[in-house]
Amino acid sequence: MGRREEKRNMTRQQILSAAAELFAERGYENTTLEDVTEKANVSKGTLYYNFESKEDLVVAMRRDALAGTVQQAFASMNEGKEPLAVLERLLMERASFTEKNPELAKVFYTQRIQYVFFRDEQSQTELNEDGTPKRQYRKAIHDLVCEAQKRGEIRSDCSPQELTAMISATFLHAQGTWLSSDRSSSLIDKTHRWLHLLLDGAGAKGYRDKFECVQLQSVTVKTLTFSPAGADK
Repeated sequence: MGRREEKRNMTRQQILSAAAELFAERGYENTTLEDVTEKANVSKGTLYYNFESKEDLVVAMRRDALAGTVQQAFASMNEGKEPLAVLERLLMERASFTEKNPELAKVFYTQRIQYVFFRDEQSQTELNEDGTPKRQYRKAIHDLVCEAQKRGEIRSDCSPQELTAMISATFLHAQGTWLSSDRSSSLIDKTHRWLHLLLDGAGAKGYRDKFECVQLQSVTVKTLTFSPAGADK
């Protein structure tokens, strides 16, 4: 790493540290980018060079906080540990972060939902400048699913991409419902239950042999028309 890149990383961490302190003291909504620049002792141009918006600060803070859990997941895979146990721990760590930082997690969830659903789909194949795969959260889930399929712990007639999407969506929904509740329950426990339900399957044993598949072709869908508000009064 060159001196210029090292200096930029130090400035970036300086800004993130200042933002974290202000968010904790004043709350996200009551903190402005001007407050962050003053706290970090940087110019507005320097801040915008590193982060496009206040939401980007939250995303970067969250990624930095959870980067270690992703790296640990890959390390555990390389050590040959049980992939589903590693997967569960990865999700539990993210649930724990949400419980400890609910307001920041809520900002990330509400402001970045489109990013998570669309751009993160690419994170399974995104590469670093040297051509090596980026070790990101969704990539970790994908590789753990592949390893579990190889071991016969997950059915192999489903694509790992679809299973990765299902697992990611399950956690995302659990997180969203917890953030919108009174938060008296545990997101960690909820994530644990939902993940096991997904992996175990909700159907009764042998149910596919007892019942025919629903014939969607026989279902009539009514076409709805909408009028301007008050037009039907």
